[in-house]
Amino acid sequence: MNDLIAAADSVYSFINRTAEEVAEGYRWKTVDYTDQFQYHFNVFNGVGGIPLFLRDYYLLTGNTRALELAEGAVAWGISDSPEVCNHQRGVQLGKTGIASVCLHLDGLSGSGILHPFCESNAAHLLSEPVGPITDLLSGESSNGWFLLKLWRRTGAAVYLEGASRCARWISEQLIRDELGTYCLVNPDGSWGRIPYAGLSHGIAGVAHFFALLFQATGDGTWKMLAHELLETLVRHAIPDHGGLNWSIKLGEKELVRCQHSHGASGIGVVFAKASAAIGDFDLLEIAAKAGEAAYQYGDFRNNPTLCTGLAGSGELFVELFKFTGDEMWWDRAKEFSRLAIGYKASLPEGDCWPTDTAGLYSADYAYGASGTGHFFLRTLRPLEFEMPLL
Repeated sequence: MNDLIAAADSVYSFINRTAEEVAEGYRWKTVDYTDQFQYHFNVFNGVGGIPLFLRDYYLLTGNTRALELAEGAVAWGISDSPEVCNHQRGVQLGKTGIASVCLHLDGLSGSGILHPFCESNAAHLLSEPVGPITDLLSGESSNGWFLLKLWRRTGAAVYLEGASRCARWISEQLIRDELGTYCLVNPDGSWGRIPYAGLSHGIAGVAHFFALLFQATGDGTWKMLAHELLETLVRHAIPDHGGLNWSIKLGEKELVRCQHSHGASGIGVVFAKASAAIGDFDLLEIAAKAGEAAYQYGDFRNNPTLCTGLAGSGELFVELFKFTGDEMWWDRAKEFSRLAIGYKASLPEGDCWPTDTAGLYSADYAYGASGTGHFFLRTLRPLEFEMPLL
């Protein structure tokens, strides 16, 4: 798999070349959701997600410059106070994401000391009322997920209780009607009154958090609620491309996405992981059907990225290989990796890796080089490297 190693090296060379050293650390000019250039700390499409690739690239290669860049990105992210979207809470859009990246880097420096920003951001989470957003992208499911991670690292009961507090609030927002069991992104209806299905904004992401909380606590309440949400998703699954897919919102019939954020690629990951977390291996069959749809859709969004492209679908194949041992899924991950390699642009200044908009290049995680590169690393070492935001 020398081509995948070369691809990871190429991603690293792009990230290293475009890094800007400033007094606070390292930063990158990334591309925001409206295709405008930005300097922002967020993990989603800012500087904050870039260390997720750099960490595992360092572990693969021993390249200490990658670790230096990762730690510098975290330092800059902690210091950054943008005028727009300077959220303190939330994993992918707020400073909680920087704290989660600190946890992800924990132990690599050899100091054995937990980064103080992990506990300071957790204290901020615990000091504020829960709500108003439920989702896994940057709502209470994401905050609870981070607190669970911090509890596993420290053993401090206050963090496990904090995660449970997030889950209790979400459970109070659940609605049960003819659609099934679900919650809205914002219970006040500002995101609409029709629930989302997917991993980022929908009930799949919430189910993932509940399943992890059951795994941590053994409290059957969270297993029951995870099951209810997953059963709702099964009811709304639509046969598609030889497998199963989901509309963006429950009850809709039009299928316009099959990607990590919306549709089978992300929802399938939730079913695969939940099969182990709550001990229901029938869920793995649903995950495999989602994987089949994702495979047959192929490169339907014409980009290599994690959020909307080949890397996002390929991540499901890696998870299915891990949980089933069926090498067909690993082969499919390799196939999608090689399709993604085809998007590398060789420009006079060096290799560049695109977002999901042709002609734009960015080092970020969801829409840029870091997410694509991390998929290459996971394909190379599927039993070693994890999905860092799940």
